[in-house]
Amino acid sequence: MINLIAKIFFLITITFASSLNLYPLIYGAYDSKGGTWNPSDDNILLGGWGLISTYEKNNLFIELDFYNNRFYGLKQRPNVFSKEQGLSWFSAVDSENNTNSDKFDFDVTNAKISYIIDDISVNFGKFNRHWGPGNSSLIVSNKSPSFVQFGIDWNINSKINLEYFHGTLNSLVPNLSDSTYFEPGVNKFPNKNRFIAAHRINFKIHPKIILGASELVVYGLRNLELMYSIPLIPFWSVQHYIGDLDNIQMSFDFKFNYSNNNNFYGALMIDEWSPVLTFDKDERNWFAYQLGFSGQKLIFNDKYCLEFNWVDHRTYRHRFEINDFYNHDYPLGFWAGPHSEELYFNYLVNFKGMKFEIDFSDAKRGELTDEMLYNQYHDNEPNYKRFSNEVESITNLSFMVKKEFTNGISINLGINFIDWKNSNFNPYNPNNNNLANVKKESFILEVSYNFNIKNQKSYINKNSIKLYND
Repeated sequence: MINLIAKIFFLITITFASSLNLYPLIYGAYDSKGGTWNPSDDNILLGGWGLISTYEKNNLFIELDFYNNRFYGLKQRPNVFSKEQGLSWFSAVDSENNTNSDKFDFDVTNAKISYIIDDISVNFGKFNRHWGPGNSSLIVSNKSPSFVQFGIDWNINSKINLEYFHGTLNSLVPNLSDSTYFEPGVNKFPNKNRFIAAHRINFKIHPKIILGASELVVYGLRNLELMYSIPLIPFWSVQHYIGDLDNIQMSFDFKFNYSNNNNFYGALMIDEWSPVLTFDKDERNWFAYQLGFSGQKLIFNDKYCLEFNWVDHRTYRHRFEINDFYNHDYPLGFWAGPHSEELYFNYLVNFKGMKFEIDFSDAKRGELTDEMLYNQYHDNEPNYKRFSNEVESITNLSFMVKKEFTNGISINLGINFIDWKNSNFNPYNPNNNNLANVKKESFILEVSYNFNIKNQKSYINKNSIKLYND
C-alpha cells in the first residue's frame, strides 16, 4: 500500500510538476544516560535523515516525508511507556557491523493527498491524527505508528465542522489459516485484518466555547465494512445491525476560552456504552477523562499547559482481541494505554531569540492480565482496587534551552531528572523478577534540520534549503 501511495505521488508530480518542492531532513539526539529510552545508564545516540516533499496544483495538495533512523547504544527495543511515537519496524543492524548488539534501525514514512472542493477536503494516505483539545488525546493520538486511511474534513458552516476517516490497522494477530503457504520459523505469518472508522463533530456554540463529540469503532476478521463508510450514520446503531461484534468508543469534549489567551478544556471517553445499563450496578460503561488548562502570554512571551489524564483499566481492550484499540501493539488513544494516569505540565518562554522550556510528567500504569479482561466481561470485579498490585511509574522533569538559527538549524541543550519505579514492567505479565528502580540525571544534546525531535514531526523551516523546486 505504501509503495502504491509513493507511485501515485511521483506519477502526479512528473505529470503536473508545476509546484513540487523537495527539502532535506536530518537530526541527531544524544542522551548521556539513555533518558527514558532504556532504564540502564548507557549513553544513547539516535540519528536520522530523509526527505520532505510537497506538491500543490489548483485544489490538489500532497505532503510526503520519509526518513531512516538508527539507535546507537541501545540493546533492546525502546521503552514503550513513553510519549514517543511507536515503531512499526525495528531491526538490529547485521552482526558484522554490530559487534556489541547495540545498533538498531527503524524507518518512518508518511504521505497525505488532499483535494479541496469548496468547504470539503477529501484526503487519503498514511498519516496520524490528533482529536480533542488536550496535549494528549484519549481517542485518536500520535502514539501509534501512522496508518493508511481515507477521509473527509467538512466545514458545514462557520460553527460546525465534521471529520471522518476509515483506515486499516496492524493487529499483530497471526492469521494461522494461511500457515500452509508459509514455512514456520522461516517466514512470518500475515496478520488478521483490523480496521478503524471514526467521525467527529466540532460545534462552536459560543465565540468562547467549542464542543466536540466523537465516535469510533474497531473491527476485524472481515473485509472493509461498507456500513461504516457512511460518515453521517451512528456507528453505535450500525454495529447492532451487523451483529454486535465490534468495539465502540464515544468521546465528548469541550474547550472554554475564559480569557483572550487562556483555555480550560476537558474530555470524557466512554468505552462500550450501554445506555440501558448506564445507572445499573452491573453497568459496563468504562471511562477515561481529561482536564486541563492551556494558554499563552501568561506573564511574558510564554506558553503553558497543565493537564491530568485518567484511564480505567477496562478501556481500549475488548473481549475479542481482534477489536482492541491498538495499532502495532500501541494504543490509538492515550499514550500510556489502559489502567494509567498522568499529571503533565509544560512551560515555554521565548526570550531574545531563544526558547527556555520546563517539561514535567508524572505517569504510572498498572497490570492488564487476562484474568482482569475475563472478569470485566463476567461481572467478577466489583471490588477491584485500582493500582492494587505492581505499578510502573516514571517521573520526568526536564529543562531545555532551544535555539533556531536563521539557516534553519535547531540546537537544543538540556537535562532530565528521572525517577523510574519498576522499570522492565510488563502489564500483561506483571510477575517479573527483573523489575528495577532507577534514578538518573541525563544530559541532552539535540541538533535538527526540518524535524521536531520532541514531537517526532517533520516540518519545513521558512529558510530551508530546497533540493528541488519547480
